Amino acid sequence: MPLAQRVAALSAAAVLGTAALTVAATPAHAAPAQPALAEQATSVLLLSVVPHTTGAPRAAALRCEPVGGTHPYAASACQDLAAADGDLASLSGNPGFCTLEYAPVTVRAVGFWQDRPVSYTETFGNRCELLRETGSLFAF
Repeated sequence: MPLAQRVAALSAAAVLGTAALTVAATPAHAAPAQPALAEQATSVLLLSVVPHTTGAPRAAALRCEPVGGTHPYAASACQDLAAADGDLASLSGNPGFCTLEYAPVTVRAVGFWQDRPVSYTETFGNRCELLRETGSLFAF
């Protein structure tokens, strides 16, 4: 099983376990305040940035709904993804100019956006172009 599916399965198992404990601890006459966590769509992405020339590869895990993972700007990255409905190719980054420096960087994202599989790979001319095109998603 691919790593992203294992992460999503572990997250789902944790959510189901929490939901089961909540149901077991809730008296029969109490009405739930919000929908069960197990009903929410899974949004988990494993992200990587690999520079071709200098620098070390970096990776981060991003979870949305609820926001979490190891991504330093998880809330902003989840907002960017929500605005693009999980379509990484249509992310609207930050307009602006970048230098013409050639220092290619390849990014990858695998996982799930609201239970839909995501697989994205793209190479950018440099880090500035990457951030301009993808917003905060690969800003780690």
